[in-house]
Amino acid sequence: MLNEADNYIKMKKLFYGKKLLGSFLLMSMLVLFGCGPSKERLAAESLLNEAQSQLDSGNFQQAFKLLDSISVAYPKETEIRKQAMFLRTSVIEAETLKEISYNDSMSAEMKILYDQVLPRMKKVENPQLVEGYWIAIDGNDPKFMESTGIQARVSEDGEFYVISEVNGANNLHHSSFSLSTPSGVKAHSDTVPFDNELNYRINNSETVTYSGENTDSVGRFAVRYVNDPIKLIFIGEDGKTKTVNLKTDQVQAIADAYLMASSLTKGKRLSAQRELLERKLQLARDQKARTLPDQSK
Repeated sequence: MLNEADNYIKMKKLFYGKKLLGSFLLMSMLVLFGCGPSKERLAAESLLNEAQSQLDSGNFQQAFKLLDSISVAYPKETEIRKQAMFLRTSVIEAETLKEISYNDSMSAEMKILYDQVLPRMKKVENPQLVEGYWIAIDGNDPKFMESTGIQARVSEDGEFYVISEVNGANNLHHSSFSLSTPSGVKAHSDTVPFDNELNYRINNSETVTYSGENTDSVGRFAVRYVNDPIKLIFIGEDGKTKTVNLKTDQVQAIADAYLMASSLTKGKRLSAQRELLERKLQLARDQKARTLPDQSK
């Protein structure tokens, strides 16, 4: 009886041992033949995790590159690609919020600049003018149109422009001017050909109106070298020139007009840009809500 019982126990152990071994082998085969994560999925998940890390560090462009590489390198990893789409909206949201913050900071700077320069400016209005304009209170000749010099102005739209006036110069026929420091640093206006509109002459008086990129450089020059002795050189026909020494308040008048115009034009541009950023942020958040992964899976 004892031997039969021992044999029964031995047979039972052998049976269950083989059963456990078979289960172990079956599980090993299932893992081996694809029930575990594939190499592609693990690689895609690694890229996704790295993209999240780059987002957390504020490296938005690097995060975008990593997310793009998931779609290119692992097109069959549908679930990871869905998560990448959701993460992309988070990157766009974070980047846009940063841009909005920078925009607000710059807008505040332009407001401060405008508030600082406005008390030094005055508006010129006259029924004979098509529109009024701003000039600096100091550094401008009340009888400018009868003098020889330049006057920086700001239009009602915030545009910076310059008028040059030459009187009694024996037909200099100037079409441009330059500003120069003692060390030879110069800023040149555009050349405005004679047309009796932007460049017109009457009797022995010559008046030219300048605007555009080169005029902008004249304003920046005045801001930078406002405390230097500046020479104003009118450039006429056949190499003829006329030079005038500008006083400090005259250079300051050019600088103030330029600063006022810059604060207005940049402020408007920043305001328009912020509206675009707000729309971009809303689109990102709407898309984020649509691409939110299903947490029930």
